[in-house]
Amino acid sequence: MKLTDILNESQLNEFIPLTKQGRMIKRAEKAGKKDAKATLDKMIQNFAAHLGTQGLKFKTASTDDVIDYLKSRKIDVSDIDTNAPMTPARIKKIFQVKVKAAIGKSVPKSKQPPSPKLTSVQKAAMALSDKERLALAKQLSKGLKTGTGEKIVNPDKVSVSRDKSGRFGKLG
Repeated sequence: MKLTDILNESQLNEFIPLTKQGRMIKRAEKAGKKDAKATLDKMIQNFAAHLGTQGLKFKTASTDDVIDYLKSRKIDVSDIDTNAPMTPARIKKIFQVKVKAAIGKSVPKSKQPPSPKLTSVQKAAMALSDKERLALAKQLSKGLKTGTGEKIVNPDKVSVSRDKSGRFGKLG
């Protein structure tokens, strides 16, 4: 008799931590939580240092101090209530929300470097295997001709580069 015969799928999911994959997932979750906590602690420490340079204390920080610090770090402050009193617990909660938001979101499209526009010929060349690239490089080095005998590519202007492992670099 198998476990699948006795238990339904939702009950089987409880046994995932007992598998190798389940243990790996659990370790990754703990590592992520630890990273978020370390980032939060570092942010609080940097804020306290920021206040110290101005002669202020962490426990007596105002809402304006928190907003100024976050703005200096280029963090969005539009969701912070400026009328509520600022306490160390509220500062920690605000920073916690900001850290989770920063970790949870990916790099916005506007901040990503633009990808180069490749022609269909370049895309096809990138899809070639090393053997096919070698054959193409040999053909290019001999010079390609049209049906009338006219040269398409000047073999003197063709260069083929290899990286340290001997593989061909990117064509294009």
